Amino acid sequence: MVMAGKSAFTALRGRLLPGAADNYVRAHDQVPQGLLDAQRDAGVRRWLIFQDGLDLFHVAECDDFDESMRRLAQDERDRRWQREMAPYKEPIDGRGNTEARLKLIYERDLWLPER
Repeated sequence: MVMAGKSAFTALRGRLLPGAADNYVRAHDQVPQGLLDAQRDAGVRRWLIFQDGLDLFHVAECDDFDESMRRLAQDERDRRWQREMAPYKEPIDGRGNTEARLKLIYERDLWLPER
């Protein structure tokens, strides 16, 4: 997790099912305002998704990622979105999760003054 002022960045990885990429991207071109409101209400400041073939890399900026995810899991707007996205994503474990956290191995704040 990388701190950005008060907030922190959390990175996740996931994988699309073969043939699902175009629909997944199209869905993200039309994210419902209700979902954006739910994410904001849960403390998400920014969410980025990068794609490399079938691999997805997410970066979330939140004050507290775990708390934001707990709150989203209780919000019907996010549950509906997760149900809509499920047919596009490959489960990564036996519990149905489709994303896993990435381990931070390097961090450098280049905006700090030199010593």
